[in-house]
Amino acid sequence: MTPGRIPIRTPRPQRQRGVAAVTALLIVAIASVLAANMLWRSHLDQRRTEAALTSDQAWLYLRGAEFLAAEILRIDLQETGPDSDHLGEIWAQEIEPLPVDGGFVQGAIEDMQGRFNINNLVDAGGERDDVAFEWFQRLLAQVEIDPEYAGYVVDWIDANQDPSFPVGAEDDVYTSHDPPYRPPNLPVTSTSELLAMEGFDADAYDRLAPLITALPQDTRLNVNTAPAEVLASLADGLSPAAAESLVEQRGDADFPDFVSTFGELLTPEMMDRIDERSSHFRLTARVSIGSMRLTMYSLLERDTGGSVRPLLRSLGTD
Repeated sequence: MTPGRIPIRTPRPQRQRGVAAVTALLIVAIASVLAANMLWRSHLDQRRTEAALTSDQAWLYLRGAEFLAAEILRIDLQETGPDSDHLGEIWAQEIEPLPVDGGFVQGAIEDMQGRFNINNLVDAGGERDDVAFEWFQRLLAQVEIDPEYAGYVVDWIDANQDPSFPVGAEDDVYTSHDPPYRPPNLPVTSTSELLAMEGFDADAYDRLAPLITALPQDTRLNVNTAPAEVLASLADGLSPAAAESLVEQRGDADFPDFVSTFGELLTPEMMDRIDERSSHFRLTARVSIGSMRLTMYSLLERDTGGSVRPLLRSLGTD
């Protein structure tokens, strides 16, 4: 060694190879993670796009079913006339499943005026309609719900802030809930609003739901399509057995003369609340495409000229 010089150490080839191997492994690992992440994101984007396209496709099929239902209602009025609607007409027959690309679509039409319209509990001035109120009380009794709970429904719809007596609920009751809320004091758009009203739980609603509807005010009940429970609620003296007999007498047709059939059973005030014609129907349409299942409820109004228009649509819940 030359005096005054610092010796220079040369890296060993073996150590250099080790560092290079570790670096290469790190690069490969990072590249693999990035590639896997890109592949996963690409797969998610593809699935999202497919789901969006399938959802749009399903919605178009449901709208097509709605158009078909409107055409059925129009043809029914044209062929059978406006005097009577009953369960033997073409609109009451379930629409058979129709094959579509990747699945099928099917539906059924129901007469909503064969049910009690809860919006009739309040008149045009926003005050309680006593005839409809007593009628609803009888209907609640038919399904073993306390008839006094009719007051809760009236308070939810009426225009004032005065609780019904002896049972009622207004802002002071609902704002004490957690979370607090207030009754709308407006006509109901969906019967499921009963679940937010005082006194009604899921069990009570399930028993009552098939017998009630939420339609524009002042609609009449179609006795040709009403179930026995609704017919029995028309009068205090009309027993469930008598109502069942009326349904059997009617069958899938209409009453030959509903005025003479019910005239001796009902008061004049109740006779003004019934009819044998309907203008409000609900389509329940279901579409299945691959793994997607979608249900649409569409409330349809048919005028005397046969024109049909949707009043309300909802997806997944009625």
